Amino acid sequence: MDDAGYGATEQPQPLLRVRELTKRRDGDGSGGHCFYDVCFDLHEGEVLVVRGPSGVGKTTLLRCIAQLVPHEAGICTLSSAGAGAGAFQSPADLGVPQWRADVMYVPQRPPQMTGTPLDTVDMVASFAVQRCRPRYDPIEIAEDWGVASDLWEKKWAELSGGEQQRIALAIALSCDPRVLLLDEPTSALDPQATLLVEDALAARACIWITHDDAQEARVAARCLTLAPDGSYHISP
Repeated sequence: MDDAGYGATEQPQPLLRVRELTKRRDGDGSGGHCFYDVCFDLHEGEVLVVRGPSGVGKTTLLRCIAQLVPHEAGICTLSSAGAGAGAFQSPADLGVPQWRADVMYVPQRPPQMTGTPLDTVDMVASFAVQRCRPRYDPIEIAEDWGVASDLWEKKWAELSGGEQQRIALAIALSCDPRVLLLDEPTSALDPQATLLVEDALAARACIWITHDDAQEARVAARCLTLAPDGSYHISP
């Protein structure tokens, strides 16, 4: 797919560009592709929903964009606000830690962590790449989603799945990434909490996996659908 596939009318400069991203299922080609030649642009404030059957490679796509797993071909670049119009930087240009801070992956289920959410906040704040970034209060963010402040002092293992999911997302938002890669971020939430989270994310650039047709209709500007043969299509 070439640039003409993104629409013939002139658009603002994209925030994120993905070009010809290709990932094989086993690395040597014998198992076929998770996806191949994936190309799209993501703009400020746009939500691109990713759909497809279970196991097709949706999570792998997000993890490749986040530079958490290797891919066989293709490149992702991020617009460089300080370098003038048309300037883009790759993970190699920025360094992978900086890229992951700017293009942040939020898993469906937080990895098993020891300690409390407050311990996690302190750990994230200690990372060199986070020290000079603007930060927001994750406790205030999560309170808007119905998470009581005292839950931040409980052990992660003592929290419900919905509490863990909201707290992990609030920590990610507090780091103010430029792009959020969201793997079913509301799968453990009730309908009311789901709508509150959707509202908080409405103005952000997100690539968002969901299996919920109603959620897609509420949040998506466009939808990228992966097929089992590794092909894809993008619908407006």
